[in-house]
Amino acid sequence: MAEQRRRGLSRLRFTRFVEEEFRLAYAGQNFGKVRPLLAISALLVVMVTGHGLWSGDVSAVTATFGLAVMMPLLMATLAASCEHERHYFYQPLLATSALCVGLIVTSVTLRASLHGTPYYFALEVAWLLIVWLNMGLLFWYAASTAVVISAAYMWGLVHWEFGYREASFEAVMLVGVNLLGALSCFQLEVTTRQAFRDKRMLEDRAERDGLTGLYNRRAYNDYMEKIWRQSQREEGQVMILLLDIDHFKAFNDLYGHQAGDDALKRVAEVIAMGAQRPLDIAARFGGEEFALVLYAPADDFGRGLPEHLRQRVEALRVPHAGSPSKHLTVSIGVSIVAPGADRSLAGAVQMADEALYQAKEDGRNRVVVKETRSTHVETGRFRATRRRAAG
Repeated sequence: MAEQRRRGLSRLRFTRFVEEEFRLAYAGQNFGKVRPLLAISALLVVMVTGHGLWSGDVSAVTATFGLAVMMPLLMATLAASCEHERHYFYQPLLATSALCVGLIVTSVTLRASLHGTPYYFALEVAWLLIVWLNMGLLFWYAASTAVVISAAYMWGLVHWEFGYREASFEAVMLVGVNLLGALSCFQLEVTTRQAFRDKRMLEDRAERDGLTGLYNRRAYNDYMEKIWRQSQREEGQVMILLLDIDHFKAFNDLYGHQAGDDALKRVAEVIAMGAQRPLDIAARFGGEEFALVLYAPADDFGRGLPEHLRQRVEALRVPHAGSPSKHLTVSIGVSIVAPGADRSLAGAVQMADEALYQAKEDGRNRVVVKETRSTHVETGRFRATRRRAAG
């Protein structure tokens, strides 16, 4: 979010992961006013098509378009507005629905003007303003929709050879309405994005550990629940790394708490390097314990990362007279699991905990990896042992 603040909002786009969050939040803000518009549009399509078929004013092609194209499209947009998992399709569906309704309005307005009722032009203006300001469309979707509708109307003015005075007046009106709508829509989205960005920055600060800048335990717990569900849906793997600084109590006793804080910061910087992708997270549990979670780790990167982190911490060469290696080191426990119906998040974390306990038992300054299809294993001895020792 800090990087996004430096980049500014002139392009109306966040980085990929933040953009997805914003679009979901933005759609949620507008669902209340968009759904009635979609429902009314669907009702009008049925009523106009039915009346036209009954009176003989609507051709079979027009009726087919209304009932076989417009109605399914409007229903699909309504469905997308009710299921957050479909928010990727919501904006394109909404823009397409607005475009189809706009083309129908354009056709009705032009035909009415040909029959001596030019005041129907107000419908065209009203729908363009709705597209810009009331549909909840992002700026570029609204701009594309409004431009196509306006171009279709201008084509109609030329094709049916409207009088110069009427055509020029309506063309100027369309340009003015679109400029006004574009300016208002752009400013509204910029303001909304600024508010979202500032809110996310405040939330991000609340989720961070004050010393290391990594995520805190609460943020880690919330994240793990979400990523576990996503992994179950997408059938992807999750790699959980639990890291513990070796002999850290002795380090604090020898060098003091200020040196201990500095060491924590340097180790945290190394761990943060492992969270390279938007869905990865590095967190501090408290004390000298850290966690790193990789979503769907690539074989070449993910498998070698734990050992790479261990070596990077050792390469810091932080003096530690109380350690057998005479330098600050870490022990790392790793679990690699593919979430499924018969697997639990608690079991996956406990498996990493068990691997960390084994790394400590085997002499510290090493990596132990556990990978299994079942996460229901007896674990947790390491933390239990530490609690007894602390007591």
